[in-house]
Amino acid sequence: MSDPFEGIQDEDPLSGDGMRARFLASAKRGYAPLRKAFVQKPDPKKARASVLAAMVTARQERALDAFLLLHALEPALDKDKPLPLATWAKMLSSKNNRWSAQNVGRAFEALETRHLVIRQPKGRGLLVQPQMEDGTGKAWTRPGSDATTVGKGYLVIPYDYWTSGLVDQLSMPGKAMFLIMLSETTLNPTFSMAIERAQSWYGISERTAERGYGELRKYEIAEGQTLLMERRQLVADHRSPTGNRAVWHRALAEPYSQAARAELQRLTRAAARRKAKTEAAKPRLKRLKKRTSNKAGAVESAST
Repeated sequence: MSDPFEGIQDEDPLSGDGMRARFLASAKRGYAPLRKAFVQKPDPKKARASVLAAMVTARQERALDAFLLLHALEPALDKDKPLPLATWAKMLSSKNNRWSAQNVGRAFEALETRHLVIRQPKGRGLLVQPQMEDGTGKAWTRPGSDATTVGKGYLVIPYDYWTSGLVDQLSMPGKAMFLIMLSETTLNPTFSMAIERAQSWYGISERTAERGYGELRKYEIAEGQTLLMERRQLVADHRSPTGNRAVWHRALAEPYSQAARAELQRLTRAAARRKAKTEAAKPRLKRLKKRTSNKAGAVESAST
């Protein structure tokens, strides 16, 4: 007697990295968009420190990790089937940073206190939905869908940030400067900022900025290629005793460079247009198939 279940075998359980990768793949976007208002308030005439600075000061690294992953997975999350906290914990865990369901609960609670998310228990899971990134508590819309919202413009975080493990290698200062670099190199390939301006521009201390740059400088994308690229330029300065001063230009290496991110967005938009075109053509093809079927039936009836 043959066995109808032959060949059916149990599969190995997914690791946290594997679960995270599956969700990111199902999002079918390649990057997480985030409004720049999270990093810096848009009005240059007022204080520029925004939500990121407040989280850095409060040392809410876990909350930041949960916040960024939520925005990365948003297209793949099902409101009718919210994830259990234990699933979030597994995806957020790393070898040196284990999360528990309680850690996740406290992280999302901190985000709700900052008006960045809305929490709602649902079944065995917790439905977590983003609110506007500026912390105003306004209803969230996907960045780019409404040009009139506060903090025009958004940065994108390539999924490589999670799939390569970079998220697990950076501490809070590194993550803060990484987000600042992504924001400031959205249109320009390089960014220049004197460390002394970190406080007035972003609300973070000089020490935090220095430590953050140090982490980005230490992380190797490939052998001999660090994440942070730097070039010193001597510019003429009539106030300097030497007649010039040093300006440091900084950039992120691929796949986080301005050019790589722009190309990633272009490919994603092209794929979306192809999908929309295919979906728009389906009704027409269905009508055409129906007319063809009706004509074939009429011919068959006439022949009989």
